Amino acid sequence: MTGLLAELGRRLAERWFTLLVLPGLAYLLVAAAAVRLGHTGWGDWHALWDGFTALTEGEPERQSALAVRAVLFVLAAVPVSAGLGLLAQALATPVERALCGDWPRPFTALAARLTTRRAAAWREADTAYHDSVAAPALGLPDAGRGRSEAGQGRPDAAQGQADAAAHAARRNALSLIPPERPTWLGDRLRAPAVRLGREYGIDLATVWPRLWLVLPTPTRDILTAARARLDAAFALGGWAVLYLALAARWWPAAAIALTAAAVARRRASLAAEAYAELVESAVDLHLDRLLTRLAEPRPAPQQGRALTERLRRGL
Repeated sequence: MTGLLAELGRRLAERWFTLLVLPGLAYLLVAAAAVRLGHTGWGDWHALWDGFTALTEGEPERQSALAVRAVLFVLAAVPVSAGLGLLAQALATPVERALCGDWPRPFTALAARLTTRRAAAWREADTAYHDSVAAPALGLPDAGRGRSEAGQGRPDAAQGQADAAAHAARRNALSLIPPERPTWLGDRLRAPAVRLGREYGIDLATVWPRLWLVLPTPTRDILTAARARLDAAFALGGWAVLYLALAARWWPAAAIALTAAAVARRRASLAAEAYAELVESAVDLHLDRLLTRLAEPRPAPQQGRALTERLRRGL
């Protein structure tokens, strides 16, 4: 047990250092450059180096004081870096809401317009898909293939399947469900609840906590890791917000912020795709286990009260 606790503590320390301290130290270095250089001397790396050497060099009689100051600086940098990491993780929640299209009141009109535009494009692609599927069965040309083929009679079945696949891919690239969010990410994370409700008639928000308890441990570990990757992408977006704040003092920080935001958005898209697929797969493969565990007849209220009295042991 002692060895297990020691190993667990070591892993937690490594995770704490990797996720919080290291990114925080990098941020502190950029912040130091921003304070030292400013907008006017943004590329004066000699001034930045001179500022660094001023912390470590000096008169021989001051070496001990400089060493103490350096040690105190390092000791202070670690908790400050960890605090910055926690702040970035706290900003992950508003970043997630922004990427998922849950925008505040000043942007609701813009969100509605974007949602309407996405929904119109989705309906157009969905209509083209159904028309291309129905055309071979009815002996009609595919409307998406142009008027030049309108008089050629029954379209080739293989070509019709290819057209249907192309329309389906264009529709699914927009969203797997009729869009109700201004962003792809918001609809992708919402899709499992809609698709599983349509398939099995379940409310995923109600069923999921019970299903989670009967999932095998390897399945839960995979789902937890997928969600952790998604959360890490949102946390990177939180770092982008922090770097953007430094741009008010040192404009190159804006380039760092934009790069971090682009990477965060890309990683969030990939992680959301994987996580949503895993959620649907878990329900497909294990919903029957939950149904079996909750099969009728359910315990009667009298049995529940009797069990409660027994467990209370008369108290």
